[in-house]
Amino acid sequence: MSIGATEGPARSNRDRGAAEPARFALLGLLLDRPAHGYDLSRHFERTAALGDVIHLSASHLYALLARLESAGLITGEMQEAGHHPQRRVYRLTESGREAVLGWIAEPVSHPRDMRLDFPLKLYIARRLGPDRARELIERQRATFDEYIARLEAEQTPAAGPDDAAFLDLMRQARIGRAESSLAWLDQCEKWLR
Repeated sequence: MSIGATEGPARSNRDRGAAEPARFALLGLLLDRPAHGYDLSRHFERTAALGDVIHLSASHLYALLARLESAGLITGEMQEAGHHPQRRVYRLTESGREAVLGWIAEPVSHPRDMRLDFPLKLYIARRLGPDRARELIERQRATFDEYIARLEAEQTPAAGPDDAAFLDLMRQARIGRAESSLAWLDQCEKWLR
């Protein structure tokens, strides 16, 4: 799932870096209620839960909010803040709500995405309720079970015996990472209890 309109060729998951999952996490934080940038930034401080997954500087956070607003996924309006300067308060649009709920429901397809994408999804899903988080974990488990079965059945043609041995070694590494991810999902389920 990609956020916002893409110009030119679609970007792969590998090309998008951390900006896309961070944008979805911002949308997820706005599911509860509208918030201003400072409130949102506190979730990404190094001592906060999301900040342990991905740290966003204030300038990066505001740049992401601007992109989300220009993509029509959030709207912002200036509000009085008493004796303090005015602040811009952001709220989800219906498109933003649909995008983030779709993102949360979709398991990641590769173990490499368990480092960044899945923890952000899990955190936001848990905020929506433990049942939502459990459903995500179940879908993730099924995705990796299928991934492992596909890898175990894979017969990759090789140029020679050395290449065949190396390809098998790499396949075993992928299976190991997926099995490790499945074991970590057990820990996620314990966290929900």
